[in-house]
Amino acid sequence: MRANPRPTSSRLALIMLALLFGLPPALGWLYITHPEWLPDSHKNKGTLITPPRPLTDLDLKDADNTPYDWSKSTGHWTLVSYNQGDCDPTCEQRIHETEQIRRAVGGERIRVERLLIQALPANTEKIQAQTEQLNGMQMLFLETDKQENFNTLFNVAGIIPDSATYLIDPNGMLMMGYTENNKPKDILKDLEILLKASSNWTKGVSNGNG
Repeated sequence: MRANPRPTSSRLALIMLALLFGLPPALGWLYITHPEWLPDSHKNKGTLITPPRPLTDLDLKDADNTPYDWSKSTGHWTLVSYNQGDCDPTCEQRIHETEQIRRAVGGERIRVERLLIQALPANTEKIQAQTEQLNGMQMLFLETDKQENFNTLFNVAGIIPDSATYLIDPNGMLMMGYTENNKPKDILKDLEILLKASSNWTKGVSNGNG
């Protein structure tokens, strides 16, 4: 009787790749979804969205009126702000804070993106000029007839989108929300935990902002 052949090198490579890319995000998600496993000082500061919500059905457009392809966000943690009308000083402050959070993670900032979802109508040229001054924050536009879909996806108990910051994971899932009472350091602490837990998840990503 012949013994079963050993797994081929290609099969072993596939197994190793599955572990490399599957285990770190799973650990990161476990840390966030089970904060009781962490020391008190490391429990998540934001509001966990369970189950996480895929954003692929949210139709947004870029400045060229082209529908946004959510696959472009794959591999990054994305800090999201939402704004209606012109970007007033409060809006500018929230945008500035997300940039400070991104800078605070140091070398890991290549894995962090920032996004402003801007509801129409608004003075889009003025808002775009404002965001361009803040180191490449991406701005996408939400048309009026898509507002209800946005409200459904971003409706989280106790969180008002106009004054909130959200976090999207590298799979394009909305998974955390922060109220205006959350300080930037709260968001930073959660983000640092996630970046550390998923340190091998997006290794090799090199297209983030500097």
